[in-house]
Amino acid sequence: MEELGKKMLNNCGGLPLAVVVLGEILRTKKTLKEWNEVHENIKSYLTRGEQIGKEGEVPKILAYSYYDLPWQLKPCFLYLGKFREDSDIGVESLYQMWIGEGMIFENDRRGQEPMMDVAERYLEELANRCMVEVKVHEEGKRAVTRLESCRLHDLMRDMCLAKAKEENLYKVVDHSTSLDSPLAIEAQYGLVLRLLPKDISKYNFPPKEHSTHLRSLLCDPLKHFIPGVRIMSQVNNLKMLRVLAILSFDMASGSCFLKSPLGYIGNLIHLRCLRLKCQYINLPYSLGNLKCLETLDLSGSSRSCRIPNVLWKLERLRYLYLPDWRWWDAHPKLWLSKQLEILESFDNRFCYPKEVCKLSNLKAFKAIVYKNLEDLEHIINHISNLDCMRISSLRIVDFDFGNNRGLDVLSMVLFSRNIHELEIGDSLCKKLPDYQSHMFPDPAGLTRLELYYTYIEEDPIGTLEKLPNLRILELGSYSFLGREMICRSMGFPQLKHLGLRGLYNLLQWTVEDGAMPKLSSLWIGECEELEMIPDGLRYVTTLNEVSLVQMPEEFNNRVTREKGQQGEDYEKICHVPLVNISS
Repeated sequence: MEELGKKMLNNCGGLPLAVVVLGEILRTKKTLKEWNEVHENIKSYLTRGEQIGKEGEVPKILAYSYYDLPWQLKPCFLYLGKFREDSDIGVESLYQMWIGEGMIFENDRRGQEPMMDVAERYLEELANRCMVEVKVHEEGKRAVTRLESCRLHDLMRDMCLAKAKEENLYKVVDHSTSLDSPLAIEAQYGLVLRLLPKDISKYNFPPKEHSTHLRSLLCDPLKHFIPGVRIMSQVNNLKMLRVLAILSFDMASGSCFLKSPLGYIGNLIHLRCLRLKCQYINLPYSLGNLKCLETLDLSGSSRSCRIPNVLWKLERLRYLYLPDWRWWDAHPKLWLSKQLEILESFDNRFCYPKEVCKLSNLKAFKAIVYKNLEDLEHIINHISNLDCMRISSLRIVDFDFGNNRGLDVLSMVLFSRNIHELEIGDSLCKKLPDYQSHMFPDPAGLTRLELYYTYIEEDPIGTLEKLPNLRILELGSYSFLGREMICRSMGFPQLKHLGLRGLYNLLQWTVEDGAMPKLSSLWIGECEELEMIPDGLRYVTTLNEVSLVQMPEEFNNRVTREKGQQGEDYEKICHVPLVNISS
């Protein structure tokens, strides 16, 4: 086997990527017979057609790794060539596009495994074979997927595009493509448009005889917010589309005779995945015709986004990303599809909160909730009882938690096992409820908390330091009105980042030995009355960075003075590698 390995290595031309890829191919082969088969296949593959020199053998070795893939992974790998060179590809949207294209197979599910988990196993197998580079979420980060992004090595991408062209899987039309060339006209299954505004205005979609099989269209222009009226009027002819992604277009109707350039969208009845990251979106009621739709992604849309109350008709809808709360509108309020697994940017002003209680398969939930305690209570009660929840994020605005009922609801929010990221702002709290872990069947799941304009009068640290999973804490402007704050020994067992900003009354901050044993970064700003750096920070040996921003001059001088002289507090943080002081 060693001798065979050396022979095969000779075909790698000394290229590290080729060596690694070959190694991963051989890793799956356990016997001498299998190694011999690989060796013979490589020899046969390298000698096909014209003889090639050493420089030509390297891409051939990489291409052989493609042919060694299981059949269901091949289209998934080739699909990656659709994305921009050197770009990090977000896996969540990638999986949904794979699913929409029919590339992820039900037969590969393990029991009731979600289809996105099957897609993740596909990508992990490609990564194990060194066909693609992947990035995992940072430690402790909650997410609906284990991986965060992926990307292709330059040589792998070249090979990917060559194979996609060879198999007529999709065409990429960009600034280097003549718009009159066959490449720009013919597209068997997929089309990617990556053009400048002047080219978009000239481009004509393939005629019907060349586009009847078109299954996917990705419009990803090189400049933001190109007028989209002309593009959308031509999309109407692409009746077999399963995946449609229109990015960075302006959908204002202008002179278009339609009320909205998206008026045709209801005719594309085979759509599985629809991504619109545009300005001035006005979705028609015919959106309800898309009975096959599984993904509707409006995140990143801006200016205005109107959504008709037809989402409940989309019985196969699994992944719903609504626009940012500042930009969207829905009258009447929306009812939701009961099969949702991902729901982002839910807003109780535009959606019925009781609709959330019907969603038993939710794995990811991000919402903003305004004012209404009853709405918040409905949402928390349901979310807290879901065993399938992976990541939930709440932004709570304009509440009064100052009475007993408000304090009870706040306790439900802070100590729920299924609330992972929480932001509370412009809300009256006065004090935080005490956390008694024995009173809850499961530990609080909160990993990130931001408070601002909450006007807490009693030291909130006594409650917050008991949260077992809290990693990020931001106490913003007027979140705490008191003069003294104490971080006790053994408190904040998982805290990595602490930010204090705009605590205008804070005079004394005490950190006991043993508090915050994992703290990595500390940010202090605009705490005008704070007298000094806590002495206890000298015991926080994990601290890597301290930032002091817009703090009084006398406070900064206690750390370091002009000409680099050490202040009286310098010893407290002299072990910290990076100390930033800015006005």
